[in-house]
Amino acid sequence: MISRTLSILITRVCSAGIASALLSSLVVGMIGPGAHAATPNTFTVSLSEKELKLNNPTDAAWDSWLMGDIGFQRMIERNSPFVELLNTSANPISQFHLTIGDNNFNFAPTSGTEFVTLGRTTPGFSLSSTAPSGDELVVNIGNGGLQPGQRVRFKIKLGIDSDFKPTYEALYDSSVPDFRTVLFDMNGINVYDNNSISKDPTADNAVATAVFLSGDPGSVSKVFEDETVADSQFFNSNLRGSCCCAPDHVLIFQPVPEIPEPSSFALAMFSITGLFLNLRSRRGRLAA
Repeated sequence: MISRTLSILITRVCSAGIASALLSSLVVGMIGPGAHAATPNTFTVSLSEKELKLNNPTDAAWDSWLMGDIGFQRMIERNSPFVELLNTSANPISQFHLTIGDNNFNFAPTSGTEFVTLGRTTPGFSLSSTAPSGDELVVNIGNGGLQPGQRVRFKIKLGIDSDFKPTYEALYDSSVPDFRTVLFDMNGINVYDNNSISKDPTADNAVATAVFLSGDPGSVSKVFEDETVADSQFFNSNLRGSCCCAPDHVLIFQPVPEIPEPSSFALAMFSITGLFLNLRSRRGRLAA
């Protein structure tokens, strides 16, 4: 509405030859004192089977210790990975959404009727969770939400849809699908579709969305890309032999950065500038 109103105003005064002056005064008036551009809402989200990897992301000593588990333990943990949500905005986050990616699977309760379990490294948060369709996890953050600069970690769990379970169990001995094959694909290979290779690195992948209490935009989404993984042969019930022979690395996975939408102020100014240049061009053609 603002861009349309301003465009009509400029059109009416262009014949008087003062469009340039009007544009300048509008820009000065809109970005003058008290009219600062709002800080865009942003967040980061990270995934790992080890909560302590998220808590110590670049510590080589911790990496060495975390790789020293057994294959069965890693299989269980990759079915129930940890999510870290960090608020990098100036506004609180009230809600977090995560889609399942491969819709042959679903979000399963981690305990009772709750679909997330608060991590030990970020105590004190009030979380409630639902997954009405099974294909989208919704986490509500109470007590005013996740404040600017705060981070929270919580565990999720992945289940198998009943109609796909016979197919899955024919391929694997366990019922614990690896999050790296459900929320995205390792090396672009869909292991549940005859090892087909996708041309789209984000097809059939999870999308993370943060909902903010205020600011612009009100919600921001990021999509997970397929990840390059060196030890991709170890997943589901395909276990490594021992912790000493062929340890697979503990990695942190993150979705690709979002592309912020232009603010309403920027859209208005683009509209004004485009119209002004178009009118000047038309007047020049007529004069010639």
